[in-house]
Amino acid sequence: MPKPLSQITLFTMGKTNLEKRILKAHTESSDADTTIQYLVAVLIRQCLCVSDFAGICNDLIREILLFAEPTEVLRKFCPLFRNAFENEKEWDKVLKRFYKNSKQIHRYNNRLGDSKRYLLEKTTPIEALEGQQYKILSTFEDAMGKVHTWSLRDADPNSSATKIDSVLELMSTLTIFEKNDVRRFVKLENSEIDNCTRDIKIRKGKIVEATDLVKELQPEMGVSPEVDLDDLTEEEKLEIVKLLLPEGIVLTDTRMEELQKEDSVNDSDINAPEKTIAATAKKAEPISGSTAFAVKEPPKAEAKKPAAQKPMALSAEEKSPYADYKKPKSKKQKQVESQAELFKKTPEGKRASRKKKKKR
Repeated sequence: MPKPLSQITLFTMGKTNLEKRILKAHTESSDADTTIQYLVAVLIRQCLCVSDFAGICNDLIREILLFAEPTEVLRKFCPLFRNAFENEKEWDKVLKRFYKNSKQIHRYNNRLGDSKRYLLEKTTPIEALEGQQYKILSTFEDAMGKVHTWSLRDADPNSSATKIDSVLELMSTLTIFEKNDVRRFVKLENSEIDNCTRDIKIRKGKIVEATDLVKELQPEMGVSPEVDLDDLTEEEKLEIVKLLLPEGIVLTDTRMEELQKEDSVNDSDINAPEKTIAATAKKAEPISGSTAFAVKEPPKAEAKKPAAQKPMALSAEEKSPYADYKKPKSKKQKQVESQAELFKKTPEGKRASRKKKKKR
């Protein structure tokens, strides 16, 4: 005998794979009562979750309700699958197969209560949750009166208490969930919706990328998670950076500081060696038009040294490494001096030198 589908499979597996598993299970067992209860469980999941399971196994549903031998289980849950039939004639045929008259149809519809109406309602769109995740945490009594906990992830946080009570009451009528031959969901005791959003810091031994943190902070800024960060303005990007900074760390616009330094260099005497070097460095690193920011820590108070440990007055050399600095001679100046020395050695140069001495 094939192994039945578990509650973990029915309430956690994705739509595509779940549909394959249900079709395979029905092919192996041909048990219409069990299969239709699997599909009721899927309807409950779709009703309470934000995931979309609409249209799952519609062909199989039509096959079962049109050709399977009518049973009390099929008659009980048949009204829940009206949407699987687009053809009115086919649906009328189903009703005639399972019910004797219109009164019997109304009676089975009434037994389903409000759960039928809730199963057809649309849930909250995933985009509206802004990255938040929720789960429904419930406690049930089993057939032996023992209480156990059951959770349904990917839940719709806007489900009302009446809706949850009605739909989980329908779940308690299913007989497919057992543990050690004891029915699991017999009586609903408690149910609540919890926010189970995870803040992942490390995944597979690696720190989560900073871009993930930015996405987490986008709702806080009022920016949709679907927005491309490249489309944000400079001000919006700056706000994200500020939110990511640790406490006590501030931003400084280094562009203004560099512009002030450049102005001071241009206004001063650039013949001074140290100022010439600073000006050269500025030319080598031009400032772009884009905004540049740097993280700067608050200044720390310097510890006061005892009077005995204060350093002696600095000498001229210690005050400035350029105290004995001599400007190197240019190539042209060296050529002039060299020609002057050569001229002195010529007869004309010697006569000119003697005339200068006589004048003195």
